[in-house]
Amino acid sequence: MKKIVFLGIGLSFLLLMCGPTATVTTRSGPTIEEVQRTSPHEKMRIAVARFENKTAYYVSYGMTDMLTSALFNTGKFIVLERENLDVVIQEQKLSSVGVIDQRTAIPSGMLEGAEFLVVGAVTAFEPNYRGARTAIGGGKQSYVAIDMRIIDSKTGRVVSSVTVEGKATDTLISTGMLRWVGAGPLASSLRAWSNTPIDKAIRICIDRAVDYIVNYSMQRGNKR
Repeated sequence: MKKIVFLGIGLSFLLLMCGPTATVTTRSGPTIEEVQRTSPHEKMRIAVARFENKTAYYVSYGMTDMLTSALFNTGKFIVLERENLDVVIQEQKLSSVGVIDQRTAIPSGMLEGAEFLVVGAVTAFEPNYRGARTAIGGGKQSYVAIDMRIIDSKTGRVVSSVTVEGKATDTLISTGMLRWVGAGPLASSLRAWSNTPIDKAIRICIDRAVDYIVNYSMQRGNKR
């Protein structure tokens, strides 16, 4: 009888250990309350357009999403959604045609305009940029590059243009060297590259892009 009890306890333990799990990764950034309380005049309003892909790998969507999230997590901008704006507009249309309870209806004409637009292209994505692993050692270097432009939405002028690069080898990179991008999971379309040199090159590239935008916005803010 005791053997049966112990066997049952052992099976329950295995089920707990091997059963389905869920993980939620949180990143630093403003809370919902902080975002809703922020005046549109207190911070620069910025929107990121979907980057064009000019590489052999379909990576521009994931890198655009990572850049947008990193800009939001800095807490320095009002980041406006543009890629999925049709979903917001559809919700406002439902409110306007009378099918939504008026107590919870969303008023139209309240969307905020972006002062600056970030556009660009992923121009290089090379997992095996340099080097090769051999029987006696050695390592590969990966390389990622983004051509990025900042556009003044009022005039349509390109006010800044920069090429941002990220390079990494097999050597582990401390997240301490990343100012704006954490060690959380890559965007879903980039997960195949997790824990590889190109993973680190992506993070470095995005981090430098965010750093450039932050510093540029501060300079523009001082000139106003």
